[in-house]
Amino acid sequence: MEKLSSETVIDILSRLPIKSLVKCRFVCKSWLYLTSELHLIDTHLSISSKNEIFYGLILKTSIPIHRTCWHSKLSFVQSDGTDDYKCVNLISHYPFLSNYEILGSYNGLLCLFDPIVKYLTHILNPCSGDFVFLPNPIRDLGDPMNVVVGFGFLPKRNVYKVVEIVYYRREIVGDDNDDLRSGVCVYTIGDDSWRCNGSYPYSLRGRDLSGACVNETLHWVSSGYDGPKLVDQIVGFDLENEVFGVIPHPDFDSGRLNYMLGVLQGCLSATRHKCQDYVEIWVMKDYGVKESWTKRLKIVCSEVGLIIGAVQPLFFQRNGELMLQHGGTLLCYNPLSKTLRELRISGMPRSFKAVVHVGSLVSPQKLLKLENTEFA
Repeated sequence: MEKLSSETVIDILSRLPIKSLVKCRFVCKSWLYLTSELHLIDTHLSISSKNEIFYGLILKTSIPIHRTCWHSKLSFVQSDGTDDYKCVNLISHYPFLSNYEILGSYNGLLCLFDPIVKYLTHILNPCSGDFVFLPNPIRDLGDPMNVVVGFGFLPKRNVYKVVEIVYYRREIVGDDNDDLRSGVCVYTIGDDSWRCNGSYPYSLRGRDLSGACVNETLHWVSSGYDGPKLVDQIVGFDLENEVFGVIPHPDFDSGRLNYMLGVLQGCLSATRHKCQDYVEIWVMKDYGVKESWTKRLKIVCSEVGLIIGAVQPLFFQRNGELMLQHGGTLLCYNPLSKTLRELRISGMPRSFKAVVHVGSLVSPQKLLKLENTEFA
């Protein structure tokens, strides 16, 4: 290795799975320094993000300690380049990991949320164990009834932002039917404090939602009235300009939208189901263009011989199968043979919430020191 140029070494190391790259940090001091260089970290992340062979899952499990106390645990599932997946336990020695939810994953970083105090609390790299605390948001409207959040990235400026939409019950309910008021706050990782951006002009559907981030925009499903008719719409929050807007939604054959948003192959996705009948997965191939919404696939329960309801599409595997989460199980759907099977992985917890994760060595602590400069 001493005869190889640094560029050659970086090229080799950048093609390793994250588990192997982390092990390289313990070879010697020179490799520890090398794996801390921004060039290697960025090159490795670029290769991993574009190649689904390197995609993995973070599984978050809640273990009851007693009636009102839970302990959260992280596991990492990744393939070795084949279809053979391994599940390993991740960091468990941090006190703040006692009870939390994962509210987004981007570039190997997780955004953590404390459901007790209803605060976004940390940005964590589960592969390296590196983390930073988030400052408490600015809230002066009383106790929150519900908190909706998002976590995203602006690549041109190398900036990460988190957003929270907080709903409070009105002290005096007016003539309208909406008895909740809202406040929107934004935090740029590395800043000293949060910024308040007024109120949320839409009514989000559901509770404890985390926004899907595509095209530097966070997305949620909102409900509202178009005249006398109740309709659903997709609302986006532009992270660069910090403004809300309505995004075109797919035209389903019938009924209300009734779907969940996600990210599939870099596109905004919408997953719709009719209980005990079928699941449809749509993707917006050309962002912002209504006509580009395409039905990617349809899983018919009678065809696969399994009754499924709401599922979360995760990613396409190397063999062309789509991995999905259904309750506490992982399923694999083959679009060609129209078959559905359960994915069994050694060491996988019985119940969990799965988050698509691309492992990296991006350091949350170093983000606090980076200047928001433009990148070519």
